[in-house]
Amino acid sequence: MGLAEYYLVLQLCFYQEKVVSMEFKKPRPTIDPDSKIYWDSAKDNKLMVQYSLDTEEYFLYSKQLTNASDSKNIVWKEVSGKGKIYSFTVVHVPAGPAFKEDTPYIVASIELDGGARIISNILTDNIADISIGDKVSVVFEKQDDDFTIPKFKLEK
Repeated sequence: MGLAEYYLVLQLCFYQEKVVSMEFKKPRPTIDPDSKIYWDSAKDNKLMVQYSLDTEEYFLYSKQLTNASDSKNIVWKEVSGKGKIYSFTVVHVPAGPAFKEDTPYIVASIELDGGARIISNILTDNIADISIGDKVSVVFEKQDDDFTIPKFKLEK
């Protein structure tokens, strides 16, 4: 067994011991000035994305990754929350102890009608039903009074 495998075994043993002895809360994103409108609107069951008046392009958060990178004319617009699966992966190994009960779960890149892409989960009872190009719509999963996560479900 190499050094990398040895450390992996140690991590797994530590992880399993911690899961038995501790309760884990799921981490929350950092809500900064660039994302505050997005998260506040989610609490009201609204999906908001940014829109460049200069390039007429929808995007979420990082305008540096769009044609709107030099635009100063950015507004937030409510969108329908409908779109299609651009890509996805099925997560079998949790992203931390707090997600163990959720596995397997789907993390997907959703291309919203209008062009913006959003990374989120797809909620389904049958992972085998998921395909690239499937139509989806937003649902709002309330965690508590202060935090709601936009997730997606299949439109069949």
